[in-house]
Amino acid sequence: MSAPPDHYRVLHVQPDAPAAIIHASYRTLVQRALGASGGGDEIAQLDLAYAILGDPQRRAAYDLERMAQTGVHAAASDPTGTRGTHNCLFCGTAHGLTRVLERDDECGRCASPLYAAERQRFEYSGQRMLNRIPKQRAIDIWVTWPQEAPLRGDMRNLSLNGMSFTTTVRLQQNQVVRIDCSELRALARVAHVEKDPESRGHFSAGVEFLTLRFRQIRGNFVSAEA
Repeated sequence: MSAPPDHYRVLHVQPDAPAAIIHASYRTLVQRALGASGGGDEIAQLDLAYAILGDPQRRAAYDLERMAQTGVHAAASDPTGTRGTHNCLFCGTAHGLTRVLERDDECGRCASPLYAAERQRFEYSGQRMLNRIPKQRAIDIWVTWPQEAPLRGDMRNLSLNGMSFTTTVRLQQNQVVRIDCSELRALARVAHVEKDPESRGHFSAGVEFLTLRFRQIRGNFVSAEA
């Protein structure tokens, strides 16, 4: 009798991964599976894993069962410091890093940042950098990879947790997007989207950062090194 699947391995996440990381990894893997095979057993496994790990009560019960079977605490810390996933949350490529992730680490395929956004509030003066970024500015948005050209958007406000912006394309709630501007690059989950009351034909979206990289700010300028 074969051993039951490890749902954390199926979704390419660590047992201590936060809910947003689990959701983002699930969406990335499903999109990649659809592109490769059109569906089938792989998507069924992903759906089952997410149905359990995406539900707090079912995940807690699964963690207890998994701990009893393996003798290892399901929420053990990640010794590599990769904070929940070994794959890029946007294109799904394995980053191959076995050391602790650093703030400038990016995916070698799509250049998406790998460093978890929630750590920004504590390290390398993230709030000071944030205060120097103009809140009204153009941004580039990628909704898939590869993508011939980015969508255009206009930032409206920004925090260490996320941003709001307008665009002419209606994004989908819970969609994972990549955002670029001269001061930062991020992967984000679309938290809400609605018609923009101030601009006809535009939509207003709010996103929660999953990973985040500030470009180096020196004085009142942003370094071109990125």
